[in-house]
Amino acid sequence: MTEESPKNFFDARTLVAVVMIAATFIGWQFYMQKKYPEAFKRKAVVQESSQENIEASVGAETSATKKGKPIESSAKQGDIASQVLPTKEELFLYDGTTMSFELSSKGMGLKNVLLKKYNDRKGQPVTLGHPEPNALALETRLLGRSESLDFKIEQINQNMFVGRARLGNLEITKTMEIEPESYKFRYKVSATGNDDRFIGFSTFLTEEVQPVSSGNFLLPQFEKQEFFIDSGEKRERVIFSDKDLQQGWSKARVAAVGSHYFTQAIVDQSPVMPEVKANLSFANKHADLVLQYPVLNRGADLQLEYMAFIGPKSHHLLVNADQDLARVVDFGFFEWIGQKILSMLRWFFSLVGNWGLAIILLTLVVRVLVLPFNLYSYKSMKAMQAIQPQIQALKEKYKEDQQAQQQEMMRLMRENKVNPLGGCLPVFLQFPIFIALYQVLGNSIELYQAPFMLWIHDLSLKDPYYILPVLMGVT
Repeated sequence: MTEESPKNFFDARTLVAVVMIAATFIGWQFYMQKKYPEAFKRKAVVQESSQENIEASVGAETSATKKGKPIESSAKQGDIASQVLPTKEELFLYDGTTMSFELSSKGMGLKNVLLKKYNDRKGQPVTLGHPEPNALALETRLLGRSESLDFKIEQINQNMFVGRARLGNLEITKTMEIEPESYKFRYKVSATGNDDRFIGFSTFLTEEVQPVSSGNFLLPQFEKQEFFIDSGEKRERVIFSDKDLQQGWSKARVAAVGSHYFTQAIVDQSPVMPEVKANLSFANKHADLVLQYPVLNRGADLQLEYMAFIGPKSHHLLVNADQDLARVVDFGFFEWIGQKILSMLRWFFSLVGNWGLAIILLTLVVRVLVLPFNLYSYKSMKAMQAIQPQIQALKEKYKEDQQAQQQEMMRLMRENKVNPLGGCLPVFLQFPIFIALYQVLGNSIELYQAPFMLWIHDLSLKDPYYILPVLMGVT
């Protein structure tokens, strides 16, 4: 039996097949490059960029090696974005009895916050926050970073959500519990584990800036937007003007941004108060508050707790949420009087069911309260008028001796039991009551879009026909 010699790989048929396959592949690549030139350009740019990064990395490694320094990976030196590709945003719709919003996986911030029980001046439901925000309302980020934390969110029940995120060996947990009837959000944020890049948390409040409205002495403009900061020792109210603003506070117990009748606020309940930075930009229509919680002890777990309020500036709701939060409502210098007046106004409304009638009853009570002051002032003025002829005679008699004139006039007033301040002092004593009443009626959301009767459909606005001011002047 003759042994068959092995076939050579480079025989004619194999070479022909290889050439045909190569020609087909090259032709196909040429055809695709002609048909989709942009795709091949992008691929070339990416490859070039990758090559540059590799060369830069090699160069840096060589330089560091020459200096005798250890090499750290770019993932360890970079931020979260260098380790983890950006994840797609997930949204959870919350639809409660008083509000609705979307909970984003980006920082567990809130989108499209809508208050169901209130309409704006155009008749649309009130929305809070900014439609195109730099950051979402109540979003949590790592301090010093502009990227949002990507949370994996789990809904525990209808009003409770828990989100988890990671940074290296650091595990971040954020819990949000909603109390829709009182417009409250309770937050707990914790960081456990260790990572040298972690220096703290920041959270945000954001508001869309509206055009500044002007007023005058006869028709003052109540409606405004403002920042409000309460450090526990000092309260500061920064009303939006027509200028941009950047301002900071070293600590804050309460921080809020909002309009005349609605607010977004955070009440800190953590061991250490946060620093607060305010930024107001009219060009971008942004008003932002950033609360910064730095790490005090590196390596130790960080636990934060705060309560948020997003809703109407109802003094009743705010007091029930937190006593300090109620100061967001501006009742002026005589705040303690204003609170009593508002309580009385609400009591009258509970009796008559109409805010206009409640204001009338409240006004009558205030008039009765100040009646003794008015009577005393009236009697003093009448007594002063009775002795005016004698005062004139003393002025003529002692016009060359002012000291004697004053002594005789005081003797005359004592004999007639006339107090020279009796006419004006009672008026000054009434001022706090009327100033507080003015502030309450101008700042109480109870009167917002509340109808009275006939042509009065909104007690928070001026009389469109000026009938009531004219009747008040006549009576």
